[in-house]
Amino acid sequence: MFYRRIYLPLMAFTMAACSKSDKETSKDADPADLNSISVTIEGEVNQKIEARGRDVEVALLKFTKTSLEGFGVGGFVAGAGGNTKTDASTGLMKLDLQAHTEQEGTATGSVTLKNGNSQTGYSGQFYFLYYETDINGSNSKAYLTLTEVKDTANLLKLKGQFRYNAAYGPDNQSDACVMEGIANSGRMPMYNADLCGAKKVKVRGTFTIYLDKVMQQ
Repeated sequence: MFYRRIYLPLMAFTMAACSKSDKETSKDADPADLNSISVTIEGEVNQKIEARGRDVEVALLKFTKTSLEGFGVGGFVAGAGGNTKTDASTGLMKLDLQAHTEQEGTATGSVTLKNGNSQTGYSGQFYFLYYETDINGSNSKAYLTLTEVKDTANLLKLKGQFRYNAAYGPDNQSDACVMEGIANSGRMPMYNADLCGAKKVKVRGTFTIYLDKVMQQ
């Protein structure tokens, strides 16, 4: 379940600056107004995303005293006129509420580029196909580390950082791409990225979010 008032749809982060203001403890404040995120995308796409407040998107399915389930964060930046947009998201994961331990996502991160009616997607799934060298897919997963877990009156404050790789792959592979992959069955990665026209990015980011403990189970 997505809580629209508290957790904006998956994909963005925000924090209304005032780190020690009354907003952190006011029962009338909307936690979404306090969130912030900073994302750096490098590689085939080079983009910086900075988002605050309502532009931060947080997904959450279950919130307990020890963990978050179906949790994800992301951010976006839109170009002038709104014709272009770049989104970055960690994907959903279970997150234990403990600081300074890197945790592995159950899904993969993504980057989506929109230009008018066209859209190009980068994902961990495609990274696995074209660039992964580990049979266990360690380079294709999203990783998140909480750096602070703190109770602030009726809110839970979480600060953290994340990293992941993502890749683009064509919807329809060429015959040459497929045949080369078959000829090298069992190889990691499965396909030749250059021959198949794949592209990759590296994503890293930091965030601060506030969760309303009224949702805690």
